[in-house]
Amino acid sequence: MIRNISVILCLLPMLLSCVTQERVSHKEYIAHAGGGVDGYIYTNSLEALQQAVENGYRYIELDLLLASDSVLVAAHSWEEFNEMTGNAQWGDSVLSSADFVRQRIHGRYTPLTAPVIERFFLDNDSLYLVTDKISNPALLAKAFPSLKERMVVEAFTYDDYRQLCAEGYYRVLYSCMAGDLSSALIKHLLFSRLFAGERIGWITLHTSGLSHRMYRFLNKVRRFNVALFTVDSIDDVEPKHYQRAGMIYTNTILPE
Repeated sequence: MIRNISVILCLLPMLLSCVTQERVSHKEYIAHAGGGVDGYIYTNSLEALQQAVENGYRYIELDLLLASDSVLVAAHSWEEFNEMTGNAQWGDSVLSSADFVRQRIHGRYTPLTAPVIERFFLDNDSLYLVTDKISNPALLAKAFPSLKERMVVEAFTYDDYRQLCAEGYYRVLYSCMAGDLSSALIKHLLFSRLFAGERIGWITLHTSGLSHRMYRFLNKVRRFNVALFTVDSIDDVEPKHYQRAGMIYTNTILPE
């Protein structure tokens, strides 16, 4: 990482000569993991989606996992899902989609499979689906064939990022947790000179990364829009960072 930063710093004059950035007119709030419902968070449930709509969110994030029969389902992890459904003894066992939908989250909430998710968003045509955990273009296209133009996808590799952009998804966010993040950022900064491919317009960033040396550098260059996670109070981060973010993942902050 230090070597990569040194390379970027040496090339700073050239990088600054070709700065571009997508502009956002207002801050967009994302209901994290479906949004809060009855004091619960991370449920990724149907009831959470319904509550998010009532609360005025237009962007709703769901964590996606692959069930044992290759159906996409909404859950943060199998271990957490099994615990929330009273089946902690199953550990991180992967369920079939049929077994998945038979469970009840916290004894009351309805789990979501991809067909139910797609139908919900088609019935609520002002909403945007934000995805996490899975960015494989083939899996997403198969699971949500009618939502592409209203999907915000967090990409976990540059290859996924490039393909998702090419296929016309509404917005693609490059994950700060991607294994190839450093090389992708360098390619992005040198794009017009040395590399072919999609520029990175947005990055996701955890609040813990706000003080990271690479982010401080990028923030000065101002090449990227930032989707910041997870912020439950504007006091959680410095005002300059809060204002810098174009999208905010939150469990509690209601849309403006």
